[in-house]
Amino acid sequence: MLFPASSPSRLRRSVLLVALAVLLCVAPVPARLATFPVSEIRRGQVAEGLTRMEGGEQVRFKAHVLGVLDGVVGPRRQVILARLEGAGLENTGVIAGMSGSPVYIDGRLVGAVAYSMGQFPKAPIAGITPIAEMQDATSMPAAGLRAVAAWPLDTTLTPEALREAFLASLPGRDGIAVPASALRNLGVESTSSPLLRPISTPLSMSGFAPGIGRWLADTLGEAGFAPVSAGAGASAGGAAVADGGPLQPGDAVGVSLVRGDLSLGATGTVTSVEGTRVLAFGHPFFNLGPAQLPMTRAQVVAVVPSLLNSIKLAQLGDVVGVMDQDRATAIGGTLGVTPRTIPLTVSLRANGSAARTFAFEVSEDQLFSPLIVYAAVANVLQSYQREIGASTVRLAGSAQVGASVLRLDNVFGGDGAVATAAASVAAPLAAVLRSDLGTPRLGPIALTLDTEERQRSTRLDRAWIAEPRPRAGDTITLRAETRNFRSTPQLHTLSIALPPGATGTLQLQIIDGSTLAQLEGRRRTVEQARSVDELVGLLNQQRRGDRWYVRLVRPAAGSVVNGRDLPALPGSVLQVLGATPGVVATSLDQDVLGEWEIPADAVATGQRTIAITPLVP
Repeated sequence: MLFPASSPSRLRRSVLLVALAVLLCVAPVPARLATFPVSEIRRGQVAEGLTRMEGGEQVRFKAHVLGVLDGVVGPRRQVILARLEGAGLENTGVIAGMSGSPVYIDGRLVGAVAYSMGQFPKAPIAGITPIAEMQDATSMPAAGLRAVAAWPLDTTLTPEALREAFLASLPGRDGIAVPASALRNLGVESTSSPLLRPISTPLSMSGFAPGIGRWLADTLGEAGFAPVSAGAGASAGGAAVADGGPLQPGDAVGVSLVRGDLSLGATGTVTSVEGTRVLAFGHPFFNLGPAQLPMTRAQVVAVVPSLLNSIKLAQLGDVVGVMDQDRATAIGGTLGVTPRTIPLTVSLRANGSAARTFAFEVSEDQLFSPLIVYAAVANVLQSYQREIGASTVRLAGSAQVGASVLRLDNVFGGDGAVATAAASVAAPLAAVLRSDLGTPRLGPIALTLDTEERQRSTRLDRAWIAEPRPRAGDTITLRAETRNFRSTPQLHTLSIALPPGATGTLQLQIIDGSTLAQLEGRRRTVEQARSVDELVGLLNQQRRGDRWYVRLVRPAAGSVVNGRDLPALPGSVLQVLGATPGVVATSLDQDVLGEWEIPADAVATGQRTIAITPLVP
């Protein structure tokens, strides 16, 4: 058989195609992570571990297997107990920041160094979380809304209230007593039952003023962290941590809570990397379940040895992905995914000086976002405003909540003005994020703060109506005399129309905004809103501190139903409302016939009530 002659170029193309086909056929498939099961663990085996130490140097250490503890940290949970050796661990003990350091036997991954035992130990005894338990826990669905206790609208705006609400929503981080008999069976001499607890997680902090820094360190310290001061590793727009290579087992890794003009984040060690999937820590960050926190590179700057608790000082670097799982045995993250964050800008004019603008990227989370926003705002104020003595803070701003705009306008005065102003921003965010009305996307938060290092207040001295015997349907004139911080009297005049059919005794109430907010807070709750937009509307009704509210009211039994006043309801209707599913109703003892405002040039104080009995025409 004769074949047509081929040109040299066609022949070369054919050869290349055949070679390419052969290469594709023999191209290696990414190997599955080789693991060492707990069933093969035996006392006396020597494992090798990896971690980063001072200057980012990768070091190796040995882990002498002592045995396996069953059911100590949970049902069907196992912990491999080992004595660590090398890399200076004989002197430092188990180091905070080692959490997640991978341990191998015969090149197969056993698990992550995750627990330490007792205080002032004679030897660095560590607990290793098996890799199979880490993989199992972090393979759960990442989507979903965590069940978090709702934020009461009448919560006192203080740092203490914010701290208590935050800590009350967190699981305990107490250690677990290991029976001395169990340790003796593993060859560990012990006359007591030492505690096996997760290795402390270093929390790198930079940019914080001393006061708010102490408050935040104490708050997060109670939650099981080891707060440390560290230089900022990266800003929101760039990194100072120089390591652009792919994330590897044994590398330092961070979980960021805020970036920009503040830096705050936890650091630990990478256990495994499979494709885009990263496992780390070997114990929970907070055991939040599904999460969306930025996962970053980290650089170990130094190791601080201590008999009580040695610790790695680390800086956070570039964001490389998102931590989407926070479980009992590990945190899990995905590389290359952009995390959700909340842009926060704060413009401060302190005591008449030029404006300074600060920018932050706050991680979006039901628990952490309000706490971090409070810390960021309070930190700006404390850095440029005195902490002791009376002051005045004027706040103007807004936050985008889904399709709605949350207004953040108010004035605060007195010794606690700085803390109260910062808390007034965090509290409504907590109410939105911790509600069960959905997961709204929080957009930019923009704030302008004007401060003075003295208290500016205006008090209500007296109030009266000009007409001695008004009739129903008349327009009466309210006169209110106020005195400002300069002791200058001011006379305010307000026209008020009486209802045509008004009978009986009416009350004209003049109440400062702070007092009225406290009164209304007791009968308005988050549960009264049926949607995020409705909740934002409820929050936007909060009273301002720089005005008096004038209300014409009459006694009338009724209800506040889903955030709306329904006065003068018949008793039968009240009974039906109380028994209707999905309807949140609270009692109401007066009907507001009209409402007006008297503005103040500072914090308004004082209240008056005038009784009016209109004549029937």
